[in-house]
Amino acid sequence: MKLLKLFAGSITISLLVSSCSSVLKSTKIDYLTSNYCQPTIQYDYSQLEIPQNKTFKQDSILNANLSKHDLLVSKAIGIETYLAEYLQIKKDTLKRLVLKQKITDRLMLTTIEINALASELDCNGERINKLADYIDDINNKKTKNLTVASVTLGALTTVATVLIKNNNASNVVGVTGGLLSAGLGALTISPKGEKIELKLQRNLLRNIWYNDNSNEAYPNSIWTLINEKEFSNSGENDLQESIKNRWTQYNFDGKIDVKTQKLFFDEGGIYTADDLHSRANMLNELQATIRSLEQDLKSLAVRLNGF
Repeated sequence: MKLLKLFAGSITISLLVSSCSSVLKSTKIDYLTSNYCQPTIQYDYSQLEIPQNKTFKQDSILNANLSKHDLLVSKAIGIETYLAEYLQIKKDTLKRLVLKQKITDRLMLTTIEINALASELDCNGERINKLADYIDDINNKKTKNLTVASVTLGALTTVATVLIKNNNASNVVGVTGGLLSAGLGALTISPKGEKIELKLQRNLLRNIWYNDNSNEAYPNSIWTLINEKEFSNSGENDLQESIKNRWTQYNFDGKIDVKTQKLFFDEGGIYTADDLHSRANMLNELQATIRSLEQDLKSLAVRLNGF
């Protein structure tokens, strides 16, 4: 009977150890949880000249030469005054060249801003995905070990019931081994995965969720574009609202609790692999939306090329 108790006790301990979940700590985790994707400097937009001398005549000229879409783009990137002046000047070739260069420079700057923000989102998406894959590997190994333990336990139980001569002891071993084997099998179906702690200092998802760019993580031109309904296909919601609605429906099944909101859009916290995959998908979706703004710039650039 002592051997029987030792057998059951050791298996029970193995079962409990195998089923526990923990917050991982390692140098690999530290490296991936550090946001190496964020800019190394603070961008200074104070030197960016944006002329504000709007006049009725300026509006009339722009409305006569640009579509509503292209006019909104020109306002967002700060070239409407340059453009109106360029359209009024016919004979002063040098001044036209100077104005055309300013317009081109601003278009180029906006393109760089779009690519820079998209690159940061892409980098973060890859970083978070790599972190999720690392945890998935650990969880998969854990599931494999549970499967092996379940099969081994089933075999040992069968052998033990045959070798033990005492019928009562044999029955106890068979029942105990069967229950523990079933328990291990259940854990392979729904194992408790490992978790990691991730603190968010620069959270580009937060600006979109709360519609707040007070920290200026997004350049003003990009923030203006994604908050204009004209630049969405539906025309009913701007891009910021559309992204938030998609996250709510497809990542949070139509509703989100306070804890999850803090996890994804505030300071972070303890993440499972599934949470990390969701975050990576949201970053990649946002990246695609930001890159799509180049289509709006292209429309304006094509129109300007005809002047």
